[in-house]
Amino acid sequence: MKKLLLAVGVLCLNVSVFAEGTQVPKTSVIKVKDIVNSEIQESGPTKGNVTTKKFIVPPAIANPISSSVTGKSSEQNSDRDGYSPIKKSYDSFVKEVKQDPTREKQDPTKNANATTCLNNRSGEALVASRDLEGKDILAFPLNKLKSNVRYGFVENYKQGFARIKKDQVWGFLNLCGDEVITCQYDEAEAFNQGKALVKRLVWYFIDDKGVESDVLNGVVEAKPMIGGLSLVKFKDDKMALIDNSFDKTGKPVSDFFDSMIALNTTTLGVKANGKWGIYKIGSNSPIITNYDQLEPSGKDNLFKVRVANRIGLINANGDILIKPDYNIITDADRFGYVKGINETSQQLINTNDFKISKIYQNISNFDVRGLALVQDMNGLYGLVDKDLSSVLEPIYTTIGNINDFDLIPVSKEVTGKGVKFGLINTKGQEIVPFEYDGFGKVSKKGLLVAKETMTYNVDLKGKIGTCKADKVIDINGSVVVPAMLKPNDAGKVNYIVTDSVINNNIVIKAFRSDDKHKFLKYMLVRNEDFKLITPEPFEYIQLVRKGQFYFVKQNGLWGTLDTTGKYLVKCQFKSILFESEEYYQVEHENGKFGYIDSRGKNQILAEYESLDYYRNGLSIASKGNNQVGLINKFNAKVIPCVFKEVKYSEIAKEFEVTDNQGNRFKLNQQGECFQNCGNFESIRAVENLKENTATVGPSRKK
Repeated sequence: MKKLLLAVGVLCLNVSVFAEGTQVPKTSVIKVKDIVNSEIQESGPTKGNVTTKKFIVPPAIANPISSSVTGKSSEQNSDRDGYSPIKKSYDSFVKEVKQDPTREKQDPTKNANATTCLNNRSGEALVASRDLEGKDILAFPLNKLKSNVRYGFVENYKQGFARIKKDQVWGFLNLCGDEVITCQYDEAEAFNQGKALVKRLVWYFIDDKGVESDVLNGVVEAKPMIGGLSLVKFKDDKMALIDNSFDKTGKPVSDFFDSMIALNTTTLGVKANGKWGIYKIGSNSPIITNYDQLEPSGKDNLFKVRVANRIGLINANGDILIKPDYNIITDADRFGYVKGINETSQQLINTNDFKISKIYQNISNFDVRGLALVQDMNGLYGLVDKDLSSVLEPIYTTIGNINDFDLIPVSKEVTGKGVKFGLINTKGQEIVPFEYDGFGKVSKKGLLVAKETMTYNVDLKGKIGTCKADKVIDINGSVVVPAMLKPNDAGKVNYIVTDSVINNNIVIKAFRSDDKHKFLKYMLVRNEDFKLITPEPFEYIQLVRKGQFYFVKQNGLWGTLDTTGKYLVKCQFKSILFESEEYYQVEHENGKFGYIDSRGKNQILAEYESLDYYRNGLSIASKGNNQVGLINKFNAKVIPCVFKEVKYSEIAKEFEVTDNQGNRFKLNQQGECFQNCGNFESIRAVENLKENTATVGPSRKK
């Protein structure tokens, strides 16, 4: 009877696990008599006098990671040889698993396949990826956790488990995304042949069900290697390798060493009696310790070793590849090169074939093109490529960076002229002649500053002087912005080429070397043909909203230029106040106000004490007290400037005019009178007659 009740209870538990994630087929109904005849096997451990028993369930049906009864995997609890009524009832299901090669019957923690996740409580679709060992897996997408602030660390899967740090403690997920080993440890390492190193005050092993081993006696630091081996440090500072049975045996599988470092997954550097050697896991070769120092080189299976004060290279087998002949060997770069450096010389070493370059004074790192700058023993510079072939022979006193146009600024000794700069291509062909004293950086547009020794007139008497002056040239050597050689400017105006563009014009900056504040001025060069369009450097250049012209500022005053660089209005305004109906109100240096029109021309002369905004083409204008009127955009006096006050009503859309006697008149927004118009027209007629008389007067006098 006990046997029957136990079996029925176990059956209910296992079917419920199956049903939570998958609909149970009708053929899954099991009769009690089948259960009575089924085989029951014991599974430990036991608690007190109670022995846990479990019904045998095929691995394709049981929970793939752990059993809800014993915590054992389905593979451990399966009876492959005995008869199972559940297996018989699910023949169609098992047949389906066998026919699908992606669905494996083995424990997914061992074959890195999560297709048997029958109870994926996360609800996330499993995705194909690769684990840390490069195995193809189908698993819960870990990136779903990385945005969760509770997870401080989420590592890729290894041997069926992902290491996680949640709420500051460590645990593990299985391939289904279930936290099967609860986050509880101060430290945890990835699984290594069925066991993982964990620490909670002291170090333990845990297995794939989270069962903790005995304490790893004496271990204070631990890191997994491969094949169930781990590198550990003991309380006495000695180090050794242990295997996954250390909790039982207490014995390391290697000798004790003063220090051990992992050089790769199968090779260790070991130190004994002050000397370093190579320890290869699984090798029966003796460990030779004859190096004063051993460290990685930045390339797999290649290591730097020091003997006395000299450094060389060895491989993982301990073979000497480069004798210890250098003071320094750098780490390998992306191309596999290291530099061997001594007091006064350097060499490039190709760690792919161990070809060694000539001896140089200095060698730069390889750039993205695979070129390195070298300085020969005479102090001259050249370029070598990744094959250690000479691209540019070392004949140059300086070599700059290769620019976007595959040109290189270089300098060399020119007979009778001293050191001069020019531009060459990567084949060493001269593009810009060697006649300059210095170059600036080449811009993305292909312009650069060149400094040249030039002559200029020192004074009006014809005295000639020389100076080193800046000019802007293009990459073909054509002059774009000439040097400024007036007596007060010669050798004092410097240029800066920028990549900034205004209205398809390149911005060039200028400043005086004798100005301690280095205030900048600006010039414009047309992008399409490198034509200089500004007649001089300006303190400020502002393109108007619709791009018809530029406002420019010089010596504190504003003027206007057209888009070809011609002056429309010379610089004479103290300020530009605002835009109104595409006109720009300006204040003249005499303190009077006017308007610049939409073409940049001086349309309303600066003759007014004040000007209002334009409204429907009309602006209230004042020439002083009791001299208020209304003008249009051509400066026509719609209302002569003889009135005491002119006001505009935004609500009524009309002008209210008051004369000096207090009479009031009203005009609509087109400037047409509609109230008390007789008196108003009389005043306007008188003023128009005065204006006409003043206009024709001078011609009659002639």
